[in-house]
Amino acid sequence: MNETVFSVQIKPVGTAKKTRRRLQNPNPESAARILDAATALLREADFPQLRVEEVATRAGVSVGTFYLYFDGKDDLFVQLVVQHTEELRGRLRAAYASPGPFTARMDRALEAYLDFVEENQAGFLYFRDGGTVDTTVGRLSTWAADQHATDLCPILDEAMEAGEIRRCDAMLLAQATIGVVQHLAGFWAEHREHCSRRTLHRFINETTMFGSAVRSPSPDRATRR
Repeated sequence: MNETVFSVQIKPVGTAKKTRRRLQNPNPESAARILDAATALLREADFPQLRVEEVATRAGVSVGTFYLYFDGKDDLFVQLVVQHTEELRGRLRAAYASPGPFTARMDRALEAYLDFVEENQAGFLYFRDGGTVDTTVGRLSTWAADQHATDLCPILDEAMEAGEIRRCDAMLLAQATIGVVQHLAGFWAEHREHCSRRTLHRFINETTMFGSAVRSPSPDRATRR
């Protein structure tokens, strides 16, 4: 179960909701079970087809208990995005902190990103298409991109200081990298007949991830997949 449940308080705005009783001391384990159940169901059906009753049954809780933790499906969607954003951030941070030069660490980060997309393809694509929902921290897709860009910026600054990549605006480069990788990963997920994961990985490495490298790596260093 994910231990980051409710560590970031973000709520959808602009959606009508009924006044419901709220728990004074919510149990993170119960919330995690509901989120885990929804994640599992999203591997079987798209989010619009997901019903609160199904989620509650899979989580082993009543519908009433579901509404003690979530205001409805919009709130559930937002919390799923928060949970999965934090999970992906953890994987990418581990890659950034791994040993080796900048290009090797970025290569591992891209592998981690594509692993995540494959494991959560339906949810990833729905977020790409529906992540424009407004929340208490602004547009949800913008919030998620900003989290990833903020994590990447220090790695880019470090690489610039070491002379591994050309100097430029680190935040602009981070935002561009996150945006392009997300878009291309989504295209690949929907059009796998167009290219293999290995081809996608190599293309991103050569045109985006390593495009600012002082010395770009050989294509032979691309992923083996």
